[in-house]
Parts: sequence; structure tokens; C-alpha cells
Amino acid sequence: MNITVVIPRPLQPACEGRAKIELGVPPSSSVGDVVQTLMSLYPGLRAFVANEKRPMKQHFNVTQQGHVLYLFTSTVPSSSTVS
Repeated sequence: MNITVVIPRPLQPACEGRAKIELGVPPSSSVGDVVQTLMSLYPGLRAFVANEKRPMKQHFNVTQQGHVLYLFTSTVPSSSTVS
């Protein structure tokens, strides 16, 4: 199955400047599988994933419409904390 991933401008530098990425994935792939594949192909995306050691002000979210996956970013104010 072919999936098109639409990359927003703020994430394009982490994806070699690409605005769209075409991926061939198994039909049983989940959105999580596609995101894992993207992070393997474009390790710079990992900088947008928060964890205990690296809480981030900017991150990305994913939404799907048919065979198109949209990444989008949102900025969290620096004074915010996650409980």
C-alpha cells in the first residue's frame, strides 16, 4: 500500500527539505508503524518527540485521511508544564 505523508514547513528541514514523502508500507501497517518508519528514515524527526529527559516546546501530531498522513506542529508556551 502506498502512503503519502505531507510534511509541514517547520518539519521539512528534518526530512531533507521534503514537503511530501511517498512510502510503500504493508497493508496491515498502522499510523504508528508509518511514524516509526519515518523516524527511521529521517532521524531528525526524533528531535520533535518529547520524553522524560527532553521535554519539548515544539512537537508534531499526526492525522490520517485515507492514504494520506498529515504531520502538523504545534508550539507549547515555554511556561507550560506537563503533569
